[in-house]
Amino acid sequence: MKNLSKKIVTGFMTLAVCSMATVSAFAATTAIDENDTASSLQQKITYTKTQAEIVPAYTVSIPDTVTLGKESATLSYSLELQDDTSFVPDDEKISVKISSAGYSGNLRKLAVWDSRNLQEAEYLLYNSDAFANPTYYGIGDEIASWNGSNWGTVTRKIKLKDYYSVGAGTYNGVINYSISLEDE
Repeated sequence: MKNLSKKIVTGFMTLAVCSMATVSAFAATTAIDENDTASSLQQKITYTKTQAEIVPAYTVSIPDTVTLGKESATLSYSLELQDDTSFVPDDEKISVKISSAGYSGNLRKLAVWDSRNLQEAEYLLYNSDAFANPTYYGIGDEIASWNGSNWGTVTRKIKLKDYYSVGAGTYNGVINYSISLEDE
């Protein structure tokens, strides 16, 4: 029985020594004692991520409906990054363009049909009320864009071209957009 106990104790001691030797082979160590009370150690950290692993995701918000009135209305286009790993790649942008608009393919037209006839109203989509000569947007024009440094909300304005000459009625039209990631 004594021999068996000695073999078990010897086995545990051998296992403990081998375990300590393995740990010390893979870990950097430093010793501190009463003669040397301070020490420092530098740890090297590396990380590699390939371009193929990066799949940024975004949400572009465009208002579903805009109601026109006597004064101009604000259109807000916004970009939100889906999570903390999303970003707009270098030298690229997210672009929102007008792909078609109006009714029957005519930009800037709204229509109303009453029992007597068809009436049209024209609208203007532009950059700001603050400019004396605003930029007006048409089919194919980029209305908003975001690159790596400017994400958030872009505002534009829309109004009836000649409010006082538009007849009574409920006018309807559409603006269709395309959204794409493209070269800057």
